[in-house]
Amino acid sequence: MKDSLDVRYALALFTVAKEDKQIKKYQSEMKAIKLTLDENQALLNLFKSEFLSLEKRYQVVDKVFKKNSVAVKNFLKILIKNHRLNTYETIFHRFNTLCNEENHVLEGIVYSVDKLEEKKIHELEKALKAKNKVDVELTNRIDPSLIGGIKVVINNHIYDYSIQNELMSMRNQLKV
Repeated sequence: MKDSLDVRYALALFTVAKEDKQIKKYQSEMKAIKLTLDENQALLNLFKSEFLSLEKRYQVVDKVFKKNSVAVKNFLKILIKNHRLNTYETIFHRFNTLCNEENHVLEGIVYSVDKLEEKKIHELEKALKAKNKVDVELTNRIDPSLIGGIKVVINNHIYDYSIQNELMSMRNQLKV
């Protein structure tokens, strides 16, 4: 039940973005807000705090995200008012997926042993765009079992350039 409510929040913002013809702008702003909240637990806790009035929390939203559009700031205020920040990651992810579907962008995950630099992720996205003839958006996830290298999963297609995969391949060849 909780998940369907989160989907409705994402869909509501997506509908506004589409009506305003600002899908890419709102998507970019939401990514920046998510990154800020992910990296700043104190700010997230402040927005969730019942010790501060809603008005004070709204003032913080306006100050911290002053460059963002009114619609996106208002959406964040609605999440605060309705106590939905516990599931902001799900809401933001679903909103991002709706935007990507609308713009024909494939979403994928790049697994690596350590966090990849943004530059490396963009290089991978560019290479995969050339291969797939469509824009690609990758999210980096850590997987120590890879030993080294990377593995990219887009829809049901796996591009595995990990040391783990190489070792398994060698092992299978030795068994033949």
